[in-house]
Amino acid sequence: MSPVKESRNTVRQALLFFALLAGALKTCAQTTWLQPAAFDAAAVAADDLAREAAGALPLYGRSLPLLVTNQVAGTWRVDGGERVWQLGIRSPGALALECLLDHVDVPTGSTLRVLSPAGRPLGGPVPLDLAAGTAEFSTPLVAGDSCILQYREPVDAAEPGTFRLAKIGHAYRSVEPWTAREGSCHVNVACEPESDGWEGPIQATVRISVVVPEGTGWCTGTLVNNVRQDCAPYILTAFHCGRTSTAAQFNQYKFYFNFQYATCNGGSYSTAQYLTGAQLKAYSDDYAPQFQGVGGSDFMLLRAHADVPGSFNPYWAGWDASNIPGVSADGVCIHHPTGAPKRISSFTETVTTGHPMASSGLMSHYKVKWAPTQNGFGVTEVGSSGSGLFKPSGTMGPLLIGTLTGSSAGMNCTNNGGTAYFGKMSYHWTNNPNTASLKLRPWLDPDNTGTLAMAGSAQPCSPAIGLPEFDLARTVRPAPNPADDHVVLLIPAGVPLPARAILVDALGRTVAERILQFDREVIPTRHLPAGLYALQVQQANGPLSNARLLISH
Repeated sequence: MSPVKESRNTVRQALLFFALLAGALKTCAQTTWLQPAAFDAAAVAADDLAREAAGALPLYGRSLPLLVTNQVAGTWRVDGGERVWQLGIRSPGALALECLLDHVDVPTGSTLRVLSPAGRPLGGPVPLDLAAGTAEFSTPLVAGDSCILQYREPVDAAEPGTFRLAKIGHAYRSVEPWTAREGSCHVNVACEPESDGWEGPIQATVRISVVVPEGTGWCTGTLVNNVRQDCAPYILTAFHCGRTSTAAQFNQYKFYFNFQYATCNGGSYSTAQYLTGAQLKAYSDDYAPQFQGVGGSDFMLLRAHADVPGSFNPYWAGWDASNIPGVSADGVCIHHPTGAPKRISSFTETVTTGHPMASSGLMSHYKVKWAPTQNGFGVTEVGSSGSGLFKPSGTMGPLLIGTLTGSSAGMNCTNNGGTAYFGKMSYHWTNNPNTASLKLRPWLDPDNTGTLAMAGSAQPCSPAIGLPEFDLARTVRPAPNPADDHVVLLIPAGVPLPARAILVDALGRTVAERILQFDREVIPTRHLPAGLYALQVQQANGPLSNARLLISH
């Protein structure tokens, strides 16, 4: 590079640096600061002990009231095509902060950012695209006891956006940066051979920031497939995690995808891929007064407000809701112990059935003993609650068979011989003491097809095996779907006959074909391996329609 070009680059870099510095200084100079109610460490420590004794969700943060709106606190300015509001927040001694908002009413295109006291970006920008009928939100969790909350909206918006900073989440334990508080025995999901064959369930597992009246805690959940295979963002976890959450607080939950170390030995991780807010769809209701927490299988199904972006590389886990008395050896649990990056624990003994409280007599849970593996001795801990238990199934791949309720008292890396209890999918399905609409089956099998086992998929709602989509009025529909020994092709009036139907497997091979002449045609499928197939209807001038068909024997 010539001296002149090098000099010009140096000048450009200097100008960019000073421009960024000027912007940061401007941000800081125009910031007013507020502090929520004080964090009482002694009172919190006593309450933590009481919560532990009562079996309540352990908390990593406490919600401290602030109760100010952006109409009476903070400062406004115009920056180009945006109106900008910001407010500084301090909660002395916090390891990390997050803001819990309510009464949110903002124009389209509005965003939130979290900045350091020096104006450095820490989180966001996050679009404030709330689900219809909701008015609550939560900001990214950021390290430190001080931050600046910055709101931006289009300058030409008809009315300024309004919201209230209801509470500040003061995190005091179990948050980033991660130390070895969860124990050194755990196995990262990047480790081999432990993770071999479990890549789908690993991608399906999410860390959940649970919001309850007292504060925030960690649980684990699984993104699950449903029989319609429509990419609905259903997340299955444990009811005890969110049994005290209000509808408004469910809107402030956060679901972290791909929160895991890059290598077996640790390394980098990211908390940038997350969704905010969900609606409670189904739950076991086993904490009703008459059951005292021993009435069922402890499950909760949430539907995230937003669809899962393809950039998250999501996987919708398959499941098996048949009642398996004893699960054969070899399987795993994918989880976030103490809210830490994703781990994998393995079992090698046959799984038996029972309940965390043996005197209940219920057979609602699988009882699991963890085993040492090549890279450690993974166990389940606080924060693992709600995580999935997976078993191999051959042609359908790994299937979810249970969700974690809890483990023997004191289970950790040095006390690893206890039992972990997983509520059975079969019990979640229809057997809990809840109303019909709160059982799991109506949500994962909404058309009541009778399906008890469902394969997982990375893209269940995409056109099967890469085929294009067509006019629904001309789409031949297979039923039942999933199919067993045969499938009936239901042919709408918009399809000109005769036509040719072919069934294509995942390798692109034609495995069956039929000339269609009537509005109903039957294709035998008993001889075909279980799995996902593409059904394509063709005419002489090209493809006419396609559909997905799952065969499950």
